[in-house]
Amino acid sequence: MQGEPVLPPAIGFAPMAEYLELFQTDILGQFLNPKKRLFLGYLFTAFLISFLWLYLLRHNNVKQVFKTIFSPVVWLSRSSKLDVVCFFINRVLFVALRPMLITQIAVATALYHFLHYQNLFPLGVFSDTSYALSALLFTTCFFLLDDFARFAMHYALHKVPLLWEFHKFHHSAETLTPLTVTRAHPVEGVLFTLRSAVVQGTTIAIFLFLFGQQLNLVTILGVNVFVILFHGLGSNLRHSHISIQYPKVVERILMSPAQHHLHHSSDIKHFDKNFGVALSVWDRMAGTFLHSTNAPFTFGIGSETKQYTKTIGHMYFLPFIKAAESICSLARTKNTIFRNYNYISKQEANEEFKETRKC
Repeated sequence: MQGEPVLPPAIGFAPMAEYLELFQTDILGQFLNPKKRLFLGYLFTAFLISFLWLYLLRHNNVKQVFKTIFSPVVWLSRSSKLDVVCFFINRVLFVALRPMLITQIAVATALYHFLHYQNLFPLGVFSDTSYALSALLFTTCFFLLDDFARFAMHYALHKVPLLWEFHKFHHSAETLTPLTVTRAHPVEGVLFTLRSAVVQGTTIAIFLFLFGQQLNLVTILGVNVFVILFHGLGSNLRHSHISIQYPKVVERILMSPAQHHLHHSSDIKHFDKNFGVALSVWDRMAGTFLHSTNAPFTFGIGSETKQYTKTIGHMYFLPFIKAAESICSLARTKNTIFRNYNYISKQEANEEFKETRKC
């Protein structure tokens, strides 16, 4: 008796399911997950802060406020459109790269076992600490170490010529929107992912070893309280055209959106300043601190902006070419890998890039 025909497996359904999962978790998730910076709730608070700033402190009427916040000159600019393209490309790339990167769990596990071989602190030496105090200490240290590590990595991206070529990808933006934060070269993205794994994994391992199993973060609805405070109080305005300033005494502790705008300035006097993310104290310690200003300036990397943003291909592949040239130049000159505080290429770029606009 002839058997029933065997139907070929459905072709394309498995990849389609993977694409749908990618869209849901890695694209929509950026806007629906409160652990993410682009969470819709944080975008709304950024809008609300902008509205109050322009309406109450800048004395604009409601029509002017909406016209400023949703300015088509910013949101429909070529730079903003490139932000959107980079966002989608990077999400796909990181899905592919993620399995190859070390995780914070791997770091924490390795370090936790290593700590058993040291004799300076015994296991669980602070295990009698109250749950509330240990959670507060862990959350605070977690935030401080993570913020300092972000500052240090950002500093290196500017000071090491090889890394600066890839960080230009981000600084080539001529208009800033919340999506600009995702405008990062994949090489930079990998470095920040590894930074996060090492710093967070190290913090978890040390606290778990010292405080025992009661280790936990202070959270609100499962999200680190510092994450909610940072993003909820306008972190998305760091990449925006709304230049919100803090009182000078506050800017000496917290990095205002306007201070980060200076960091993106193409004016030489603003180069390599304000590397901090949440806190500005690291910049004060490093001598890279600047207060915000009302003076007009432009965003970008001077004359190199057009070269780096000529096409999306230029943005992704030119840094590799420039980095290779930097390595060859380094081999020839045998100079230090760290750049001087003032560097000629940026001075020349500033002279060639004279057009300004109010930010």
